[in-house]
Amino acid sequence: MEQPEYKPGLIHNRREAMVALCLTGFVTALSFRRVISHSQFKSYWLFDLRFILPTWAAAAVNLGFYAYLLWLGVMFYRMAQGEERLLVAGWFVGIFFGPVQILVPMSRAAIEYLQAVGMATAFLAAVYILFKVSAGRNFSAR
Repeated sequence: MEQPEYKPGLIHNRREAMVALCLTGFVTALSFRRVISHSQFKSYWLFDLRFILPTWAAAAVNLGFYAYLLWLGVMFYRMAQGEERLLVAGWFVGIFFGPVQILVPMSRAAIEYLQAVGMATAFLAAVYILFKVSAGRNFSAR
């Protein structure tokens, strides 16, 4: 029995490229919708647990989850190869500029535009990866 060949990177076949493209396209559409609609209220809480927990505990839960997402983003970036890194970086910008808005003295609209540009970059990278995988050798589904 042969050992499966180790392939560096995150996306190895067409199915994985399609999943990445669909998820990235959905989140990109949501970020552009947020830029166009300019909603008045935006919560930066991932888990709004203030109705169950005290505010300090809800903030600790959210801070812990953001730290986990940061760690996960760094791990994905380290695992990614070539244009996959652009995809991961675009997602990183799309996810982390929301909470950073509290700390940075920029307008909310400017942050939303940066998030939309990051997600658009990730979407274009996902399209490129799909074309590259499709044009390559015929991948079989795992």
